[in-house]
Amino acid sequence: MMRRMQSSPPPPYRPTRSRSRRRAPKGKSKLLKVFIGFVAVFVLLLVAALIYLNTLISEDSLEAQLERAINSEVEIGDVDISLLGYPTRLTLSDVVLSPKEGDDPSSSVKIDTLELDVGLWELMKHHIDISKITIKRAEITSTYFEDGSTSLGEMFRSPKKDKKRRGSSGSSERDADEGGFNIFDQEEFVASLGGLVIEDSRVDITLEKTGLRIRCDDVHLELSSMRIDPNNLKDTNTAKVTLSSMVKLHSTKGWHYGDLDVSGDATARIFNPETGNTEPDVEGHIDLAESSWLNTRIPVITSAWQTLSILEKVGINVAKLPEKATFGRSEAVAAHYHLGKITVREPLSIWVGDWELAAMDGSWLQTETDQHEINAELLASVKSSENFLKVIRTVVKLVPEKVADLLVKDVEEKLFRDDRLLVKVRSTGDFSDPKIRPVEGVPDLFEEAKKAGTDALKNKAEDLLRGLLGGDDE
Repeated sequence: MMRRMQSSPPPPYRPTRSRSRRRAPKGKSKLLKVFIGFVAVFVLLLVAALIYLNTLISEDSLEAQLERAINSEVEIGDVDISLLGYPTRLTLSDVVLSPKEGDDPSSSVKIDTLELDVGLWELMKHHIDISKITIKRAEITSTYFEDGSTSLGEMFRSPKKDKKRRGSSGSSERDADEGGFNIFDQEEFVASLGGLVIEDSRVDITLEKTGLRIRCDDVHLELSSMRIDPNNLKDTNTAKVTLSSMVKLHSTKGWHYGDLDVSGDATARIFNPETGNTEPDVEGHIDLAESSWLNTRIPVITSAWQTLSILEKVGINVAKLPEKATFGRSEAVAAHYHLGKITVREPLSIWVGDWELAAMDGSWLQTETDQHEINAELLASVKSSENFLKVIRTVVKLVPEKVADLLVKDVEEKLFRDDRLLVKVRSTGDFSDPKIRPVEGVPDLFEEAKKAGTDALKNKAEDLLRGLLGGDDE
């Protein structure tokens, strides 16, 4: 027999290693190297650009550029450039603009932080193309002169232009070379500017003629939706304005005339389309918070209150003028501003005790010359008007009832509207020393009653005499 051959058991299974298991595909490896190389090049370019721009844009170079553009001494504390993000941001810190030696020292500009959103490519070509300006924590001081010019405008005058001589013409026409920012001198700058924001700032303005000091705290001002084409100002040249501030009114003699907590929107034409000068033409609606108030020592309020003495003719004695006035009706100011002239668009009223003093639409004030014309209404509250009417009825008690009713009716027609006592006045001349006169006369109730009483007594005497003589023949 053949011997069966014994077969040995199979060797244990040992998986073989794949040679390509840990080896990355050649395509991915190259892509990773390219990406790393790109990042390295970008970082090197960024560092190189920062070094280049820091040498190109320094505090001294920017100060020199600004002093060539405006009539001011310029100091810049620090300059920082941020290339990470879009757009590129140029930040200037501790910026101070002051008048040049020999100029009016009453104005200054101090800015804690000035941020400029600029185009990087233009910046590399030694040109600053600004798309937005943000000003933070600024302090701005200026004087508004009687001729319409400002000390701040002189600081922003182009050094190439002659200094404007200040006069007192008060004309609404402006000299094309009066100073200030001119769009035709800075076409590229204005055309590229998309917006202006002022945050957490303070503005201090003194009106030379009136001696009024206007201090605006916590100023937030934003100009947006700017459409400005220097070559077509008639059809562009507009911006939307958003404003909020706490406005404090003082006289240069120390009186505190009031506080106005304002916020609102407006539309503005910024430049004169003919001359290119900065010439704001603003139409706005500004809300007044409940905390807003005025001191009744303001001459126009004091004089208007004195005018109420004419009501003594109808037996009414008006109470003593209170110290403060608050705002009534709409609690807002709707007005137009152009060339220093403020024109009221909707009735603007204040409450003085139980009386409402309202400046009607069309009233105006020229801030340059202090001239004004205000058509106003003095209206008593409904409750006070009812009391005044009782006083009037008491005055006419001594005359016959029919005559008394006619006298009261005459007074109601001339002095009452919607159950409120009304006195119309007009104020003109200097706003700081106004001339206020009643628009319509007030009937002298005492004289009318005396005359009516005399006539009644005369008629009674005639009737009595006729009776004694035998009366009328019938």
